[in-house]
Amino acid sequence: MAKWFVLDEIDVRGPFTPSELLGMVRRGTITRETKLRKDDSGWFPANDVGGLFEAAVKPTVVLRCPGCEAAVSKVPCTCPNCGRHLEDADRELIQNKIHSPNDVPPIAGMGATMQLWLKKIGHKD
Repeated sequence: MAKWFVLDEIDVRGPFTPSELLGMVRRGTITRETKLRKDDSGWFPANDVGGLFEAAVKPTVVLRCPGCEAAVSKVPCTCPNCGRHLEDADRELIQNKIHSPNDVPPIAGMGATMQLWLKKIGHKD
């Protein structure tokens, strides 16, 4: 299996599997301009990876145990959460999208903390 590496401003991160790479594209961690490397190749923009961004927005199906709703990889199997033997599983369709860093919700309570800090340094509204 191919190993992928990501070059950010300060470091090389990896190796990542193709599915981990897809997750990073969906979270907005990897943009079209992000530099990637496959195995020992040279660095190139993520946009040059054919089908990467298209695959990131395709819907995916997650199989779930009907008893406890834990994700399972295939059926038949034994649920890793509740131990139930499964001949079939519930199917959940996930509509994927690529998030931008601006989509991240603010940390709860951050506004009040910021207001206290501004008061401490004597900032006027």
